Amino acid sequence: MLNIRRVFVGLGLAALCSLPGLAQAWPERPITIVNSYPAGGAGDIVTRVVLNELSKSLGQPIVADSKPGANSNIAADFVARAKPDGYTLLVTSPWFAINQFVETGRRWEPDSLVPMARFALTDNVLAIPGDAPFQTLTEYVEFARKQTAPLHYGSPGTGSTQRMAAELFLRQAGIKMESVQYKGAPPIIPDLVSGRVSMAVLASANVTALIKSGKLKGLATFGEKRDPGMPNIPTMAEQGYPRAIVTSWFGLHAPAGTPPEIIKRVSDSIKEIVSRTDVQASLRNADAQAAFLNTRDFAEYIRTEQVLWKEVAANLDGKK
Repeated sequence: MLNIRRVFVGLGLAALCSLPGLAQAWPERPITIVNSYPAGGAGDIVTRVVLNELSKSLGQPIVADSKPGANSNIAADFVARAKPDGYTLLVTSPWFAINQFVETGRRWEPDSLVPMARFALTDNVLAIPGDAPFQTLTEYVEFARKQTAPLHYGSPGTGSTQRMAAELFLRQAGIKMESVQYKGAPPIIPDLVSGRVSMAVLASANVTALIKSGKLKGLATFGEKRDPGMPNIPTMAEQGYPRAIVTSWFGLHAPAGTPPEIIKRVSDSIKEIVSRTDVQASLRNADAQAAFLNTRDFAEYIRTEQVLWKEVAANLDGKK
């Protein structure tokens, strides 16, 4: 497993050196891959599966550098300002398509980073305390609508996928709830289990084990289909909310200006990695699934995401 700040020594540059120009453009030294997620979060868990194999595939040592905080803007700003030589890359997820619409204090823009490849998807789950008396989403919605004071829900941050998914659902359900902001998903879980917050939308990697143990209840997932790891939990669409489809994705970006041959080399490596059955099994164990998109298709996918989140963000409270 690839631990934060641990260096995996690569196997050499024979493969890269066989490509014209790459021996000079990308000599052998560690690549730093920056992740905006704290250790133990869904992004950290899923990304570690791929980064370990990427080090082997590229024949390059990789340093995994966690820079959480500020709704992922610290990590994005750091990589956006890095030299575009392939040595500093960024793990991205839906915040990349969201933050431009919810925060004005950023020091980076989406066009300061270029997509390399998407490698995985993971579902999101609307979860409530395990001892809550509700068995279905309908029961919970009816209860929430009757409250004279708004209930509270846990949010991993203003621009997080899960906050936006929660707001998308609440608008469709006609419920007013107040968000309680946390620094990532892991700190929410103790308060959700204890009932200090009424509900939270969290990545399945963070809650599957807790749901199976009974400490939490999953009332709905946000995927187009039921989550294979939790097949008994119906989707939002099945329960009358067809527009509440929100999937968390994970990919890699590089500073704008990075040589296209380096971008292609990384993209091709990721394609091969996530096509392997052993990697797919590891991703499933992390409650994710392989979902490769090459550079061009990844860029188009992000543009589609931006259209969705611009609309949701227009009525979002707590924008900076």
